[in-house]
Amino acid sequence: MPHDYYEYLFAGIVLFCSLCVFYLSHKFWSYKRKLIYSSSEFSSCINPNCVRCIRYRQVIVRACERYKQLCKLQTEFVGWTQRIEKSLQINSKHNSSGNMSDDRGSNPQVFDLKDLNSEEFYNPYSCEKLADDVKMLEGKKETIFSDFLTVNEPEYQHLWLKNDTPNGHWRVFHLINQGKVVENNVTLCERTFALLSNLKNVMNRNVFGNVLFSVVNPGTTISRHYGPTNIRIRCHLGLVTVDKCSLTVSGQQRKWEKGECLLFNDSFAHEVHHKGGEEDGSRCVFIVDLWHPDITHQERNAIDYIFSPVNK
Repeated sequence: MPHDYYEYLFAGIVLFCSLCVFYLSHKFWSYKRKLIYSSSEFSSCINPNCVRCIRYRQVIVRACERYKQLCKLQTEFVGWTQRIEKSLQINSKHNSSGNMSDDRGSNPQVFDLKDLNSEEFYNPYSCEKLADDVKMLEGKKETIFSDFLTVNEPEYQHLWLKNDTPNGHWRVFHLINQGKVVENNVTLCERTFALLSNLKNVMNRNVFGNVLFSVVNPGTTISRHYGPTNIRIRCHLGLVTVDKCSLTVSGQQRKWEKGECLLFNDSFAHEVHHKGGEEDGSRCVFIVDLWHPDITHQERNAIDYIFSPVNK
């Protein structure tokens, strides 16, 4: 046979094998991803920098070491931070990867501060320590919404982090991500970022603190999962609300209201369901992590030190 025939045959076999490898690889990773998102361990992800998931063991070990350093530097802290020390000892000895079988109680995945009173939801105005921050955020809702409209433009979509689920997807735009200021994003939201300095309880100097915009698209389900710690209260300021989109915490369902704050402790099992269609649009909120009101200022300072942002 002609020499060209064998060349074409060989090229065809190589192409066929390459397509088979690509197909099988695609099916494998799709299957693996589906397992991650559809299983009861949805709270875990594959981001190597995620403190809540992949790196929680390193975070606890590092926190124990920094606690010892803190006690050496300031001996008076020992008397103020006994329950932090107790909690670190417990957390370091037990795997906190999360038992998802029981969603009736708080089950933080990384750091569980013992003897801390926790509720699923917090009334924004009955909790005196959080009320001023809620009023500040709601009073500046137009400014925050204006900044959201800016960063939501197509030219800035590359700055958003996108998350996929078996049903739909959602995306987030961080101003503060795990205690670190995202400089490129902040320059687009200077007015909103400036507001944070006026909040008394914003958590912005440790790995558990985040400030971000969050958009959930129609048809999206964010499966039941637990947050990393019970020391924070998540504050959601409604920017664009959808009646068919709801938050469920330990079986209790709530819906966002435009211009109002919704406060909950995300160490309880929680999930989001957007059952609307394209005509309903996306749900958009501004999220600020606030300190749990029962944590003292001394404890805040200690936690900021021992859980300072990683690689900062």
